[in-house]
Amino acid sequence: METIKPTKGTRLHTFFLRYLLLLCLGTILLVVLLFSIFLFTFSANIVLPANYAENQISLSKDRIASSSSVTADIIPDLVDYAVYSKNGQFLAGNLSEKEAFKAWDVMKKGETQSGSQFYSFIERENEICILRYYLVPQYRSEILRKYLPNPQMLEFLLFIIGIVAYATVLAIHFGRSLKKKMFGLQEAIEKIQNQNLDFTIHHSGIREIDEISISLEQMKEALNNSLKQQWETEQTRREQISALAHDLKTPLTIIRGNAELLQDTDQDDSQREYNDYILKNTMEIEKFTKELIDLSKMEKNIVREKTNVKTDAFITGVEDQMRALTLEKRLQVDVQKESLPVCIFIDEEQFYRAIINVIANAVEHTPENGKVTLTVQSASDFIQFTVTDSGRGFSPRDLNEATKQFYRGDPSRNAGNHHGMGLYIAQSIVQSHGGKLLISNDSSAGGGKVTITIPTPIKEAPSQNGNQPHAMMTSL
Repeated sequence: METIKPTKGTRLHTFFLRYLLLLCLGTILLVVLLFSIFLFTFSANIVLPANYAENQISLSKDRIASSSSVTADIIPDLVDYAVYSKNGQFLAGNLSEKEAFKAWDVMKKGETQSGSQFYSFIERENEICILRYYLVPQYRSEILRKYLPNPQMLEFLLFIIGIVAYATVLAIHFGRSLKKKMFGLQEAIEKIQNQNLDFTIHHSGIREIDEISISLEQMKEALNNSLKQQWETEQTRREQISALAHDLKTPLTIIRGNAELLQDTDQDDSQREYNDYILKNTMEIEKFTKELIDLSKMEKNIVREKTNVKTDAFITGVEDQMRALTLEKRLQVDVQKESLPVCIFIDEEQFYRAIINVIANAVEHTPENGKVTLTVQSASDFIQFTVTDSGRGFSPRDLNEATKQFYRGDPSRNAGNHHGMGLYIAQSIVQSHGGKLLISNDSSAGGGKVTITIPTPIKEAPSQNGNQPHAMMTSL
């Protein structure tokens, strides 16, 4: 299928560049704003210029040189000092001993700077005064100098914080905008995952995203056509099986009728044996044909009415049929009931059939004198039917495929008396009730275990016609 490309819309790189341009403009505006604030603090005398201490030293130099002694009150603001004898002995000042030694060493070298520190030297009569200062802007307020970084560092920190905050806001806005553009695409993918192909993808305005949307549209159409063809093929197959099953009924009835008539005639042992073979296999084919017809009816998804059925009466009917199924093999039957609701909302005939199919499967694979157990228990929103047997249990392959149509089971478990539709039909009925059928092996008994769970919604008042279900076809 040819890919149709959208002719209109914004390119994805243009969409990204738009936000990159906004980031650049925001950065420039932030720089201008911070610079303006910085200039205002200078004009308002909140921040002192970087050469403020140097200028104050120039104004105070003569006073320091001529005063009788050097004290802190004659030292300019923002300046540290140390007083030495002519031979370098530290006499006074607010520099530590280590800092004073460093300042003297700088003077001896004839330098005026050491790293970010600057020094000024003043000769006195018998002393030398060394002043240390920094060429950086400083706050006029001593409190601000104590608790805030210097203005240059503060401006840098404000710039970093501003850029991070602006970029975060811009990224969130960009993410939301891009998510909005891709909403139609995400919605389409979710609907395809849910097998809902009845939708239309709305264009986003971003050319690359719209190209993907068009590809999804084409995939949706192809998938829709494929599923429709598959459904039609499946319907044709079901109709053919149903028609074949109906067509077989008439000749089978004739064969069986004639075979039964032959039984009333004089026959030798060989003829009687051959006649029995004909009758036995005719009845087997009739049974299989009936199963196919019933399966065909069920697969047509005919909506059947569900009613409130009295739980005790329903389970009593199941138990009676269960005991009838186990007579031939002399199996032990155990029915356990716990916290049952008064009524369950089901299609009585169909759900009865599902339970009996599971029980018949368990009976078939339980050896003589074995045991089959039915456990019924409920909670606030579901009721659970569990059937266990004392047979050999399900094989790994059975656990995966036992509910598939026409699966006749592992040879070690297959008794050859069924056609692989019992559990398939049971599962279909349970699913039509909004429930689940799970297959496993019972850890205690070692045999097979089938659990049916259906919800128990609250419906109108229980029906008064909760009659006991009648006997139906059991094993499929």
